[in-house]
Amino acid sequence: MYKNYLKRLFDFTVALFGLLLLSPLFILVTIGLFFATQGKPFFFQTRPGKNEKLFRIVKFKTMNEKKDSEGNLLSDAERLTTIGRFVRKTSLDEIPQLLNVLKGDMSLIGPRPLLVQYLPLYNAVQKKRHDVRPGITGWAQVNGRNAISWEQKFAYDVWYVEHCSLLLDLKILLKTIQKVVQSEGINANQGVTMEPFRGNSNLLVFGAGGHAKVVVDCIEVEGKHSIKAVLDDAEVSQFIGGYDVDLRNKNSDYVSFDAIVAIGNPLHREGLVQQLKTNFIMTIHPSAVVSNHAELGVGCQVFATAVINAGAKIGNHCIVNTGAIVEHDCELEDYVHVAPNATLGGNVKVGAKTHIGIGASIKQNVVIGKSVIVGAGAVVLDDLPDNCTAVGVPAKIIKFH
Repeated sequence: MYKNYLKRLFDFTVALFGLLLLSPLFILVTIGLFFATQGKPFFFQTRPGKNEKLFRIVKFKTMNEKKDSEGNLLSDAERLTTIGRFVRKTSLDEIPQLLNVLKGDMSLIGPRPLLVQYLPLYNAVQKKRHDVRPGITGWAQVNGRNAISWEQKFAYDVWYVEHCSLLLDLKILLKTIQKVVQSEGINANQGVTMEPFRGNSNLLVFGAGGHAKVVVDCIEVEGKHSIKAVLDDAEVSQFIGGYDVDLRNKNSDYVSFDAIVAIGNPLHREGLVQQLKTNFIMTIHPSAVVSNHAELGVGCQVFATAVINAGAKIGNHCIVNTGAIVEHDCELEDYVHVAPNATLGGNVKVGAKTHIGIGASIKQNVVIGKSVIVGAGAVVLDDLPDNCTAVGVPAKIIKFH
């Protein structure tokens, strides 16, 4: 009731009263910053709000626009004006956002609205911070603000979304006033403002064999994720227990991490995926060619110089290994492994947990069943049933398993 209806009334009433009460201070700060920032006392920027809808946030501008001899902006510390330092220390720079609250773009209490470019960097859990209107202050702000890591901030944000109530909002409001008076957590440990969010640093790679080395290399070259640890899959149960105790934020109901299962064997990969039940990422090597009209499932791994053409549909946790080619309109079910330099002709269908060996070739329109092993260098000209092993040129079934 409060979250869906009364919260908006609470926001509007308090914001209107606050703006009227603070109007003399608002005018004084505007005049001071007008002279300190060459006639530009306000800072406007596009930010994502509820359901990632974009809006223009307004704040007092605390930094000037001074540049070096090469035309680049100076550091934040060098551009922070004297009055701007005071405005930031006392959190007066947030006052204009009361206008955003009156418009309905923001709430008084909620996750802070961050930069638009961060949107694709959030994992599935972190995206929940956009299920509510962003706030001028929030649970993360009264628990450390800029002095805590991005991961800790997002954990606090998601916790707030799931526990939003009038009592919690009043608690955050009172703690915010206390923090402002004490000037706690205004600056990060390094520099004047928080370091940019560059993606999650809690990616865990499960698997410690040769395939895992290739996956790690692909992730590092791709540069979208920062690896926290590489773990032998035999130690998963032990690790999850340690993770729950040591790394989970005490105020969060989540054991949140990104993962990728770096195990070549389809059966072992499937077993571990089902055990983890977390947020899985995919990795695509920059030298791979993946059509914009191809579909890839979660947890997929596409390695160097591999090609996936238009219309291809790749299931979850599939591997398209180095130099492999998956032609147009192919369909691969979950946990398929296409080994290095293997080629699948157009419109090939491959069942779940099938392994296509190194350098194997599959003729167009062929249908391969589930849990099939196609030997290295084999040339498959005819359909293959489930649970068989086929080798040779042309490929022949040598056994069922």
